[in-house]
Amino acid sequence: MSISKREKVLLYILILVIGIYVFYTFVHKMNVGRIESLKNEVKQKDIQAELLLGSIEKEKQLNLDFKTLNFEIGDMSLPYLDGIQQENAIVFFNLYFEDFGLEVNTISYTPVSLRSIVSRKAAPPVKGNYPMESLKNDYFNIAAPVVSEPPDTPNPATAESMSVSFDFAVDYYVLIDFIDAIQNNQVNFVISNMSLSAGDGTLVTGNMDISFYAIPKLHEQENMEWIWSDLIEFGRANPFYLDGVALDPYWTSKYDLEMSIGPILSDTPTISLGQYNDTSYESYVYGDSNSVEEVEISFKQEEEKFYFQYRTSLGTYPADVEQWVEFIPTNEFLSMTVLSQERVNSEDTSGVTLNINNTTNKLFYINVFNDDDIRPRFNVVTTDNVIIKNN
Repeated sequence: MSISKREKVLLYILILVIGIYVFYTFVHKMNVGRIESLKNEVKQKDIQAELLLGSIEKEKQLNLDFKTLNFEIGDMSLPYLDGIQQENAIVFFNLYFEDFGLEVNTISYTPVSLRSIVSRKAAPPVKGNYPMESLKNDYFNIAAPVVSEPPDTPNPATAESMSVSFDFAVDYYVLIDFIDAIQNNQVNFVISNMSLSAGDGTLVTGNMDISFYAIPKLHEQENMEWIWSDLIEFGRANPFYLDGVALDPYWTSKYDLEMSIGPILSDTPTISLGQYNDTSYESYVYGDSNSVEEVEISFKQEEEKFYFQYRTSLGTYPADVEQWVEFIPTNEFLSMTVLSQERVNSEDTSGVTLNINNTTNKLFYINVFNDDDIRPRFNVVTTDNVIIKNN
């Protein structure tokens, strides 16, 4: 059977249409569906990746928050002992009495005991009602004040406590020095009660009660033993003086700023920088990485007023970099204490490179403690108007 040329053309067209149909039905549509499935899979993977990255960032932030809170809690416990030994307290106060020349005839020590401690806000004074006040309120249409109920008392914390009570006779100005020495020690001694009576001249007699506390420490704190044995010398004598010869004219026990530097393996931030003895920690900024971080501290002076600002990789103080914080230098010079730590291993590379901008007429004294002798964590780039002492 012969096929005409026209029929051949129609047959070819039919075969082509069938081929296109088969390709579209069994190849193209399947590929399109597969492509859509892959696109959806990619979208799901992108969402999972974003969630994972968000979780990683959140974990980093939570880890930093944890370390920061750990640092602040650990620092808050510094003024308190980790335990109280009555025999040490007896020797300690006897040394204080002899050192300041207090004439003490009777002294008593309470046994070490657990005491509940509750922070209470002072209740507002209760005002009585009298006719003229009622008349004034009616005349000026003043509503009677609403007395709010005090909040529920939180569960009290407990701490070891011990108190010492004694009478004394001493020169008034020596007593002031004694009180100042007690209140400025690293340990938090609380003068809970005192009575005074005037004597001849500047001599005063009286009684005093002093309490102190011990709490469990979340972190080990070094050199706690010297609290009892060497606190007198540490608090009052200048270790940089020998036989009346000044070895360091910039020695100080109080500073304007304080910095701590440690390893990334620590449960506190690798860098903490803030105002000295800032118990609110509002002035603190932090850094937390296993690398050398850039830190900058700037001082300026306007007439007799002094200002500072500083920054780390994770924060600035004040938050507005255009602002400055006014302060009164603690000493005749600007000062900062740096508490570092030795390296824990060869992979421990955290540290600080400090840039200092000091345009004041005062020197900036930096006292560095416990830095690594071979690979120091603390390094200063600028040394103009700066004195650094490593201990």
